[in-house]
Amino acid sequence: VSQFRRYTLNPKTGAATDEVLSDQLIELPQINYQRVNGHTYRFAYGTGVDAANTASFLDRLVKVDIDQRTTLMWQEAGCYPGEPVFVPAPESVSGEEDAGLILSVVLDARQKHSFLLVLDARSFTELARSAVPHHIPFGFHGSFFQ
Repeated sequence: VSQFRRYTLNPKTGAATDEVLSDQLIELPQINYQRVNGHTYRFAYGTGVDAANTASFLDRLVKVDIDQRTTLMWQEAGCYPGEPVFVPAPESVSGEEDAGLILSVVLDARQKHSFLLVLDARSFTELARSAVPHHIPFGFHGSFFQ
């Protein structure tokens, strides 16, 4: 599991600098690509693991506010989420970068099945889940298309 870092390259001098954006370990990061791809962004979402037990499997979803250097998490015992996918709110009046939903397929090891988790991207609170009667194999790099 890796640290969430930003690398800055200076093309004139060839110098490179880096900074840690969150103390939370994060993998499979996503942003609101529809709005900020190729531009400065404030929010990133990913899967994470306890920094004190990096031998464990990814067991949480993470939202990092890069400007404020704060982190929100969703975690449930025995549950292992897949890569979060950001779904922008249709016709968002607020125009906020984090207006939308986070979708993730989660393995519930206790119940031996998976469910689709729906989080409010702004507050990172659970809005809904839809279970299936079996497990869904882990996959990476999901996308949402309108």
